[in-house]
Amino acid sequence: MKEFVKNIVKDYKDLQIGHFHYLHAHPELSFQEYETNAYIKKTLAEAGVPLQRGIRGTSVVGVLKGDAPGPTIAFRADIDALPVQEETGLEYQSTTPGVMHACGHDAHNATLLTFARLLSEHRELVRGTVKFIFQCAEEKIPGGAKGLCEDGIMEDTDTIYGLHCDGLKPLGEVISNVGPNSACIGVYEVTIHGKGGHGSSPQNANNPVPVACMLASALNQILAEKVSPLEKAVLTVAHINGGQYPNIIPDTVTLGGNIRTFNNALTQKVFDEIKKISEGICAAYGCTCDVATTVGYPATINTEKETELVRSAIMEMGYQQIETEPGLGGEDFAYYLLKKPGSFFKVGMADPDHVEEAAPHHNCRFKIDERGLAIALELELAVYLKATGQFS
Repeated sequence: MKEFVKNIVKDYKDLQIGHFHYLHAHPELSFQEYETNAYIKKTLAEAGVPLQRGIRGTSVVGVLKGDAPGPTIAFRADIDALPVQEETGLEYQSTTPGVMHACGHDAHNATLLTFARLLSEHRELVRGTVKFIFQCAEEKIPGGAKGLCEDGIMEDTDTIYGLHCDGLKPLGEVISNVGPNSACIGVYEVTIHGKGGHGSSPQNANNPVPVACMLASALNQILAEKVSPLEKAVLTVAHINGGQYPNIIPDTVTLGGNIRTFNNALTQKVFDEIKKISEGICAAYGCTCDVATTVGYPATINTEKETELVRSAIMEMGYQQIETEPGLGGEDFAYYLLKKPGSFFKVGMADPDHVEEAAPHHNCRFKIDERGLAIALELELAVYLKATGQFS
């Protein structure tokens, strides 16, 4: 399979790099990817890949049907950029002030566009149906994946795969984890209602500020007292806001933060504890409160069968399959995996000779080694060929 895949992919090198340079130079923020949307549609039309109708917003889905029977397999790329002023000095750096592809979504997009063209020109490889999901707004809650799932994008899909470049891992290394891959993100905010008054007469007021301080301390005990130490979780009290002047006791104070776990049910349990503790402490001091909670993204949980297939493809293509501790960052690919089995993996795209100099994702100097683009395309094709039984 290695020789077969590499011989096909090498013919698409210039096309893939061309897409990458254009997309990197023309970044757009989440839910605002209008020019990117038009570019994707134009490129798919030129490749002879029909579009799925009824897709909301700036996301695009291409659908390619083969003559031979087979499953419906989806591949996803995210397409949005970040509010970052680029400082890479690349010849093709961003032409949009204050906006940059600082996370590699341009690489994902360029790879999937090229993959669509490749399969369209090699219809003999298409078994069943392939969906090419170009998803908007991965970087901004509620994310584009949630809306696509609500549009029914996964209803007729059997499995889904997605990749992400890793600018801190060298070329040739590919991260593939069974089970948790990224965290469930929970956001909470508590508004404490007291009674405002003059700082010289606290007995005539009901100061919510010390109540907020006690609550902040109590919330930090939730993980220690209510969650198994075997669970991996973070709870942060990130802000307390209330009052402006030294002699004015405010009516209200807000405090909030986030929680991150690899267990979607645990997130709700922590939310319940936040609400119970907040209401109890406020009641004890004659205050009331409103507790708002939101799940940003669920945890991304790779299914075993599909991840083992990815790992097999990685090794057969001659790359190093590695497993790492999952990070507590969020990824809305999770929504697809709540619907159907699949796997999300990360492709190293740092120059092996300069890994220590690589800038992290979301940094103004983030960039990839373009040789990693071909690796990403090889892996998408290899995964597809194995998933459709063309190579065991």
